[in-house]
Amino acid sequence: MPRERTLIVMQGGDAGQNPDYANFNLYVTGSQNGWHAGPLQTMNEPLIMFNVLTGEYENWLAESWEYNDDFTEILLKLRQGIEWSDGTPFTAEDVAFTFNLLRDHQDELINTAEISFLEEAIAEDELTVRFVLNKANPRWWATTLTSNHGVAEQILPKHIWEGQDITTFSFYDPQKGWPIATGPFKLVSTSPEQKIFDRRDDWWAAKTGFKQLPQVERVIYIPIRDESQSAQMLITGEIDMSKILSVPTIQSAIAQNPKIITFSGQNPPYGYLDWCPIDLNFNCDVEPWNNPTLRWAVNYALDREKLVSLAEAGAGVTALHQFTPYDWFKPFEEALQPLYQKYGLDTKAHPDKVEQLMTELGYQKNADGFWAKDGQVLDMTIYVPDWLKAYGPPLTQQLNDAGFKAQFDPSPGLGTQVQTGEQALGFGCKGPAGVKGMDPYFMLSIYTSQYYRPTGQPAPIWWATSRWRNEEYDQIVAQMDTLQPEDPKTLELFVQAMDIWFREMPDVFVAQLIIRYPMSTEYWTGWPTQEDPYGFPHSWQQEFLKTILRLKPAK
Repeated sequence: MPRERTLIVMQGGDAGQNPDYANFNLYVTGSQNGWHAGPLQTMNEPLIMFNVLTGEYENWLAESWEYNDDFTEILLKLRQGIEWSDGTPFTAEDVAFTFNLLRDHQDELINTAEISFLEEAIAEDELTVRFVLNKANPRWWATTLTSNHGVAEQILPKHIWEGQDITTFSFYDPQKGWPIATGPFKLVSTSPEQKIFDRRDDWWAAKTGFKQLPQVERVIYIPIRDESQSAQMLITGEIDMSKILSVPTIQSAIAQNPKIITFSGQNPPYGYLDWCPIDLNFNCDVEPWNNPTLRWAVNYALDREKLVSLAEAGAGVTALHQFTPYDWFKPFEEALQPLYQKYGLDTKAHPDKVEQLMTELGYQKNADGFWAKDGQVLDMTIYVPDWLKAYGPPLTQQLNDAGFKAQFDPSPGLGTQVQTGEQALGFGCKGPAGVKGMDPYFMLSIYTSQYYRPTGQPAPIWWATSRWRNEEYDQIVAQMDTLQPEDPKTLELFVQAMDIWFREMPDVFVAQLIIRYPMSTEYWTGWPTQEDPYGFPHSWQQEFLKTILRLKPAK
């Protein structure tokens, strides 16, 4: 395949290796294939595609859908002519089978969104699915049927998956042509070093006129390298899209190759505001982090202004909570102002309050200046992933300055342990904080007890890792389930819930996430930009398929 017709993306894996290259089960715990490594963006298609940047959605496998009057049912019609890549018709039986299977195994899987609201999915005819909910939920279409949180519920081919164990089945057998999917590409090769997907000229959407065939004929996903190697591969044209890079590295890459751009062109902030605010995650179910006073002491140790300025090279945005400041959030942000005053929450460090709270908890500083209790130093080993590593040094320095013996560990395996709670402290992000039905319900709900799992069990959704429980909070958020986003009661309940959330401080949010994927126009043009935000240029999210479909050869 000519290089001029090949799109090469760096995403997934670690240190140049794909650990699960032969697993194409998008729901099995521990697998990256449901998120990062290519199948989601090339082979799979959602029922409804969502543009996170604009709030617009596009019916994709679904042709239409509608709620009943009390938001307890959704009737969804599929497009005609959809086929699996093995030629088998795609029908409502596949959809109903998938959702009922996820419902039955939700506690054992990842990426199941709000499947707990599903009573039953019924295939009424070949193209019609009725979703019956166990309670009214006007947001369920957004949380569970669309791609607006990065990964929609992926429909499984019933003729292959029926009778398989969804918790272990790898869905990989080259002799049988597995995996199959409905999207415009098929898997032709997979190894620890790369995954290769070639265009399917018999893609249903091209045959029916829904979409045109992509001009990209081959997509290669390679696992991430370190920052300097990633940048060098982009500069020399070995890849078309890098992993997320830091501001100084992007500036250097642009200086060396003027064909490199970002979502904001060649100017700051070199990316876009994502829906996943950056936080210091605590396992609130284990000692000593089950104490909210200790979590508040850690909060007071951090000067967010300085932290973000150092980590983001002056191009960052601070955060005090789990929401992204999109336009729709303005009235909610205004409603939080009295709570900031009530709890003394701002972006500055308050060492005097750290001293006060730690002393109240019975800690004293030892000869090295670190907090200790009963002869035991309070140790803070924090997992900081590679893509946030610029935060590691200033974060731990600020904590050390406040008396916390802190160090960061970028070991990739710790990311999985954050999901199980066995790694008590982790630096990362939580979302989607801006687009689920355009109200704050989802980011409130991930802190409810429905997503709690004991330490040692993986979180049911990627963001629900705090393992914090509060019955009063649960009851308040539950009242929002049936409300329309524009209902005035939504704002009132939001403030009540956040009052408890701030009081307990289950997470310490420090910054908004600005996604900085540098892209090369050496071989491909038509990347999404802030002038033309037709899609979310995020190579681990399903909406990246829209980018692949729009790219045009530069040569």
